[in-house]
This record gives sequence, structure tokens and C-alpha cells, in this order.
Amino acid sequence: VIFAGGQAYAVQGQFAIPHPDLTKLHQLAMQHTPFTPLGQTTPGFPGLDATGQTSSHELTIPNDLIGCIIGRQGTKINEIRQMSGAQIKIANAIEGSTERQITITGSPANISLAQYLINARLTSEVSGLGAL
Repeated sequence: VIFAGGQAYAVQGQFAIPHPDLTKLHQLAMQHTPFTPLGQTTPGFPGLDATGQTSSHELTIPNDLIGCIIGRQGTKINEIRQMSGAQIKIANAIEGSTERQITITGSPANISLAQYLINARLTSEVSGLGAL
């Protein structure tokens, strides 16, 4: 299942088919965030308290793919930030460079989830599903 542009799509073969039931669920989930992001203090789940273990990880993304990570007006990167609970910074383009630096900061769980979501965006873009 892919969530994009407020819609849910089920991948079947090479096609993404709109899935109205999951779209409604996704829209509700985005309106109401009952859970704090992973790695932050959660009284009901003390095992997820990883606030003392903040670290950083750096990724390098080709300039021609950075747009699929950022999204129109920053929508995609903001979704990734919200879902992962990580702080994500994308460096400005450096003249003559073909790559952009991304710095992800947070707990190990935050960083792993952010990396996974960024890789999922890259994979969908490279496989031709990025427009969804």
C-alpha cells in the first residue's frame, strides 16, 4: 500500500489501484495523531523512551532525485518528519555538485524510520510510481 497525496493505493503488478477504505483511514490518521513519535517519552510505553540516545546520520541523494524527497512545497519531507519523529535537514545545493546532503537527527528508531521512508520515496520514484 502506498499513501500519496492524501490517497491510498494498493500496488498490483505494475499498477497502483486507488483503495478508498484505506484512503479514509489514512486521512483520519493524519488529522488525529494520538501517538507521540517513536523515541519520545510515551507514558503508556516506557520502552519507547529513547530521548537520551539522540544521534545523527547523514545521507547523500542525487540532485535529480531530491525533489521526490522534498515534494511540492515540502509536503513529502514534512510527512516523513511527522511520521518518523526525526529532525531532517536538507543542505542547500552546492554549485558544481551533483548531490545533496541530508542529515537525520533523533533516536535510533526515529532515524531508522526516516531512512526507510526516504528510501521508499526514492524507490517509488525510480520505479515510476513517484507521481502517485
